[in-house]
Amino acid sequence: MKTKLLLALLAVLPLLSVAQTAEEIKNMPKYGNDSIQCITNLSLYRESYKQWQQSKFKRGEFDHSYKFWKWVYNYGPKASLNIYVDGVRIMADKIATADDSQKEQYIDSLLMVYDQRILYFGGKGNVLGRKALDLMKYRPDSIQQIYNLLDESVKIEGNKSIDGVIDALMRTSIQMFQNDLAGKEIIVENYDRLITIAEYNIENNAKNRDKYISLRGSIENAFEPYATCEDLIPIYEKKFKENPDNKDVLEKIAYMLDKKSCTSSQLFEDVSVRYHEINPSPESAFMLGKLMLKKESYSEAIKYLQESASMSDSTKVSNAYYIMAVCYKSLNNYPKSREMAYRAVDFQPTNGEPLIFIGDLYASSSSFCNEGTAVDKNAIFWAAVDMYNKAKRLDPNQTDKANENISIYSKYFPTTEVIFFSDLNEGDDYQVGCWINVSTKIRAAK
Repeated sequence: MKTKLLLALLAVLPLLSVAQTAEEIKNMPKYGNDSIQCITNLSLYRESYKQWQQSKFKRGEFDHSYKFWKWVYNYGPKASLNIYVDGVRIMADKIATADDSQKEQYIDSLLMVYDQRILYFGGKGNVLGRKALDLMKYRPDSIQQIYNLLDESVKIEGNKSIDGVIDALMRTSIQMFQNDLAGKEIIVENYDRLITIAEYNIENNAKNRDKYISLRGSIENAFEPYATCEDLIPIYEKKFKENPDNKDVLEKIAYMLDKKSCTSSQLFEDVSVRYHEINPSPESAFMLGKLMLKKESYSEAIKYLQESASMSDSTKVSNAYYIMAVCYKSLNNYPKSREMAYRAVDFQPTNGEPLIFIGDLYASSSSFCNEGTAVDKNAIFWAAVDMYNKAKRLDPNQTDKANENISIYSKYFPTTEVIFFSDLNEGDDYQVGCWINVSTKIRAAK
């Protein structure tokens, strides 16, 4: 009876953990001081483990061989990586079958398996992540410890971090805030780095791409309640003040504010301007041009957009010229506005939107191009309709808008009677005056 009690007690005692220097570990024999006993016990436990695995880990099947595994773990820790891979499953079984008085000791032993694996076989980043996931399972209230393990794992692994660890770190960041263990910035900052890792793997990890797509959605959903401008701006204002010359920080702040539609804030403008000052590029100028347009600072917008015209992406360049056209119109400089719209078409010849814009320029000029004969006053609508027709020929996507405008402005063509009494003929050429100064064909209102 005493013997059975002693064996039962030994079964739940914590595994040995001996502090050793790197030099001592390096010089330690692979199979410890008793290589024959180690190899024997390693073989015995491994054979039993394989049978247990084939039984789909039927409870109790490995109990008789646990002592062999434990001996190798304690006295031959360098013998095989399997000691630790198998050890996690072995300890999970012990935890599942233990009574309350034993469970915590087995959990401690499980955590020690991870620590000893790092000590003898390295792989710290990956192993810490797996250790954290098990700690979440068995001691979910150890939030700070779990967070520290996950955080260190991701710092080490970077883009190689597994999806489960990344997801756990995002959820634990939220728990840190909810339990007053950290400020809200922990959520924002971890969202930023974790979504970056997910997107990297979506682009570069074809094998697990679907996992990381799902992960990205999970991160976005978790972050959504904390993604308001009201939440983000105070946090990023502080970071901006602390890092006004760090272009990486500025780029991240601008990216996050843009992603969460906080671009109308003063912070977004300040960060964008500062980023362009210390790291000017056509792309940053383009972003500033769009920002100034939103603020109705049209002259400032034009200045930045002119800088952006050297971008390598012709579609973006076309867009820059189109925005300049809008700005010049707002400044009542219609000739320059038309010039910029034509430049937009030069860089994107299949886009008819700038031509719709020019047609609108012509039509809106009726408020001040109203001198001369009755035909002169309405001739601008011929020019406008010409542009709408040209737009839909160039770009079928503009057909509906073009036809709508043609229907509206054709009603303002001179009548047949006005054309007749003006000694003109339908189909003849006609020079439209005012600032427009283009040739068109005479048509009557229908």
